[in-house]
Amino acid sequence: MQVPICRHIKTNGLQCQAPSLNQRPYCYFHNRLLQRHTSFRHTETTRGYLIPGQHLELSALEDRESVQIALSVVINALATGQLDTRRATALLYGLQLASMNAANLHLKPYAPDIIRSIASTPDGLDLAEPGTMLDLSPYDDEDEDEDEEEEDNR
Repeated sequence: MQVPICRHIKTNGLQCQAPSLNQRPYCYFHNRLLQRHTSFRHTETTRGYLIPGQHLELSALEDRESVQIALSVVINALATGQLDTRRATALLYGLQLASMNAANLHLKPYAPDIIRSIASTPDGLDLAEPGTMLDLSPYDDEDEDEDEEEEDNR
């Protein structure tokens, strides 16, 4: 049985390998993550009201690479005077917590799995091209029956 996979592209360039929700481009995790982060994204109309030194756009902290990118953004904003020191301190502390939580993740990019072309949504989000399918083998009931027979014979 083949099912479409999530079209979310992680910070490291890999496509999420979870099965997508029916009639949706994302898996459950990324669908919920993007819904929750919608209110944090600035639109063209709200960008004019942002106060320098207080507003940064950070991506969702879903893996070690995204934490590294966020650290780079905060440190560069602090170094160039675009971010208040107190706010930077709070952000860096939060990123330190995120980094410790992500320390046990050991996801290494595998070259054939890296996304090379993307499609963009009207909101400006990047998606993997449609059509990638995941092959799920059906549950093999025969193996279970054989295991039960072996136990009965003992």
